[in-house]
Amino acid sequence: MIPQSVPERRYAVFAEGRFESAKTAHGLLRYGRDEVVAVMDSTLASKARRVLEVAPDLRRDAPVVGTMEEALAYSPTSLLVGIAPPGGRLPEEWRDSIAEAAEAGLEIVSGLHQRLAPEFPEAKVWDVREPPEDVPLFSGEGFRVRQKVVLTVGTSSAIGKMTATLEIERAARERDVSTAFAATGQTGIVISGWGICVDAVVSDFIAGAAEQLVLEAAKTSPAPDLVLVEGQGSLGHPAYSGVTLGLLHGSCADCLILCADASTEEIMAGVPRPSASRAARLYEEVAALVKPAPVVAVSVNTKGLDDGEAEDLVARIADETGLPAADPIRHSAIPILDAVLRAPKTSATKR
Repeated sequence: MIPQSVPERRYAVFAEGRFESAKTAHGLLRYGRDEVVAVMDSTLASKARRVLEVAPDLRRDAPVVGTMEEALAYSPTSLLVGIAPPGGRLPEEWRDSIAEAAEAGLEIVSGLHQRLAPEFPEAKVWDVREPPEDVPLFSGEGFRVRQKVVLTVGTSSAIGKMTATLEIERAARERDVSTAFAATGQTGIVISGWGICVDAVVSDFIAGAAEQLVLEAAKTSPAPDLVLVEGQGSLGHPAYSGVTLGLLHGSCADCLILCADASTEEIMAGVPRPSASRAARLYEEVAALVKPAPVVAVSVNTKGLDDGEAEDLVARIADETGLPAADPIRHSAIPILDAVLRAPKTSATKR
């Protein structure tokens, strides 16, 4: 979805039974531009009256309610399905609540793999994962984008690439550096209001989708200094590496931010997790097949560590890679932004 204009929404977030671990709901509350008027989770409503009582690290608050009727009292315009159940399908027990919202005239916003428009034909539905019909093949036009293009990559999946991208955006605003965020996953799209969910694009067209996102982001007004592309998956993860490679080549990035954490567990049985230094070399080598894109900094996810452990991990990764490293949530994304600003524009690889 690459709209000409992005409507303003007042969200009620549906997170029944799972708000504490609801990635999409948390992403909207932490980074979204749209207002969140209520969160529905009946398992929490009797224990907590406000979002920040449940998740104090989120940057915005909203009332927690137990029923759709209570949520509707806050006059939302849209209902966000704020959780992603295994398999990405709508559980039957959620249907009545969503139907109640639809009957009240709310737009239904869903990042599920299952499309909800056919399930609620009378409602206005935004199936976030539905890609545009006219995604082209990669053309090379992205090589001519004048802005510096930055892509986040990772040692594994689900490691904080969207978070790192949006924290860099936040740091850039503090420095009066103009940016455009190119969302490539359902949570990023809900946050920004536009984008293409690249894991729903036919594989031959992933690079073309990434290129179109960069071209569209570069045209935003005011003209951005940086185009920040949300990364997906990992080259080292066999389930998601195809999407990662399509983004790596299609975005025509000028530089990369590596995302890493403390884990040393296998990515999956028999597939070892690469070290940060090896992952950085791998991404640079694969990117350079099309366009050189050095890894210029490391965003370190220190969630679950105490302050001392977090500082040790960041220092160890900085020493291992020889690159600036920081946890943008625990500390600041400024060291990462500074590395991005120092990085030069690059040109397509010459044959």
